[in-house]
Amino acid sequence: MISDPGFRGTEGVAQHYDQLDSFYRDLWGEHVHHGFWERGDEKTAEAVAHLSHYMAGLTKLKAGDRVCDVGCGYGGTARLLADSYGATVRGYTLSQEQAAYSALRPHEQVEILCRDFFAHKEREASFDVLLSIECIEHMADKGAFFREAWRLLVPGGKMALAVWSEAAQASDWSKKHLLLPICREGRMPDLLSGGEWRQLIEQAGFQITHQSEHARQVKKTWAICAGRLARKLVVDPTYRSFILLAPSSEKIFALTLLRLWLAFENGAMKYWIFLAEKPLAA
Repeated sequence: MISDPGFRGTEGVAQHYDQLDSFYRDLWGEHVHHGFWERGDEKTAEAVAHLSHYMAGLTKLKAGDRVCDVGCGYGGTARLLADSYGATVRGYTLSQEQAAYSALRPHEQVEILCRDFFAHKEREASFDVLLSIECIEHMADKGAFFREAWRLLVPGGKMALAVWSEAAQASDWSKKHLLLPICREGRMPDLLSGGEWRQLIEQAGFQITHQSEHARQVKKTWAICAGRLARKLVVDPTYRSFILLAPSSEKIFALTLLRLWLAFENGAMKYWIFLAEKPLAA
């Protein structure tokens, strides 16, 4: 496990996404997660949406299912699940900017809340599916997340997760110069290995029914982002002003893009997808 002792909690996470809001949407769009190039020839927008469809497919999502989307970002995946599968979705984000963007795109089957997931007031067994794509990496107490996910799901309910991970055999150089800075600059308290994720999921009582590692299928994301950022720096003075002059501590994320690209290329970063079920007898 890679740990950042300076992690600033939910306040730091919210600040990160609020201050970088326009850049995230400009460089990548309303889905704040990796693209998933399963075939390899997908267009970027197709690859990004494909990750959401892949997760929904794992859960066998169907019309009428109640979904909790933890770390819903701009609500892109929540709206996709409602439109494509007929689900009813409640999403949680810490970012006021992300919630405001979603509020301008109302959907009768989607509710996006700007609220800490741990501050919700959901009843036990409120959801059939709990989905989280690249969010719980930001949580300091991941065990508490899994215990709460267990409480919120109906017996037989499914939890689908896509998570960043450190490689079990990452070199000391990669840990020092890539993974620890990625934690710090990406507002994550730590990076777990695949085995550590599995242990936490099972400790909460879930049965893992699918687990797969997909660094090869998602790593193209960072080459595309880095290329788009480089072009923006050349043609858009607002990007140069932000990087060179803005007082924001979040502008270091421009460098983080390069760290992420290299960490995926040299194998230090992994990307795990898990599907777990709450037993019917629970």
